Amino acid sequence: MDLQKIQHGSIQKEMEILELKLTEFLSSEVSLATKVASYLVKSGGKRIRPTLTILTGKAFGYKDKNLITLACAIELLHTASLIHDDVVDQSDIRRGKTSIHRKWDNAHGVLVGDFVYSKAFQLMSSLENNKIITILADSTNRISEGEILQLTLKKKNKIKEKDYFDIIGRKTAELFKASVQSAALLAKVSKDQYQSMTNFAYSLGIVFQLNDDLLDYMGKEFQTGKKIGKDFEEGKLTLPLIKTLDLCTKKEASLIRSSLLSKKFENFKEVRSIMKSSGALNEIDKIIQKYSSSCVSELEKLPSSPYKQSLKKIVTGQG
Repeated sequence: MDLQKIQHGSIQKEMEILELKLTEFLSSEVSLATKVASYLVKSGGKRIRPTLTILTGKAFGYKDKNLITLACAIELLHTASLIHDDVVDQSDIRRGKTSIHRKWDNAHGVLVGDFVYSKAFQLMSSLENNKIITILADSTNRISEGEILQLTLKKKNKIKEKDYFDIIGRKTAELFKASVQSAALLAKVSKDQYQSMTNFAYSLGIVFQLNDDLLDYMGKEFQTGKKIGKDFEEGKLTLPLIKTLDLCTKKEASLIRSSLLSKKFENFKEVRSIMKSSGALNEIDKIIQKYSSSCVSELEKLPSSPYKQSLKKIVTGQG
């Protein structure tokens, strides 16, 4: 998916305004708060969530400036969650740059994350739409639950496939869903259209996370903006490893589990080789195709427009 090509197409003007507004909305009388928060926002990022918000609103004919305000609120919610996530995981790199808690310290990470959350909720309240506030508040709650669930299961070193999908449904797909639902509410779509967009966005969030977890093993750092093998190094059991453990030999499974427990990153290449030979990658590709097909099917219910086509390209990768 060439997301940048889509962003520089039919919604280029809106994306340019979004970038300006993000910086504007992070302004504070406490200069350090603005400096630290802006550091991550200006580092870039895919901006896929606000892109979905804008494309959804446009696909249903919504033209008011509130769409950009909503898109900014959603991107700030996501940014705040990343800042806190990096503190929890003690991650060194975010969006190709030193993470906030490494550049400053943990206290700055926690407090600035809170500051960005508060800015997001100020933007939400300015929309004066209780249904949207409820959707985004509920989404924030479920993201937090996903983080806690992942931390709990990580300590037990036992995550089943069902647990994995529960975690990514909360941590990733939830905000994808909220990004689209809130825009659909602004556009006052029908109940059937609202449900179709909900289904589309949730499935897309699953696809996005599956691809992201695959890239952690098979990608390059310039693609991800973070260290390859980060999940493995942190002892996280994501679907690539869960599937590999199901399909590999007992000896190979023992090596993987002992490497995770002891955080032996020197075994990463061997684990990646086992993953390739086990057939796990083919199994995950089938799952990705299933959710991608669901996305495209739901989009067929939208009225024809360049924005609908852009949403489809995000799924199919034909940017």
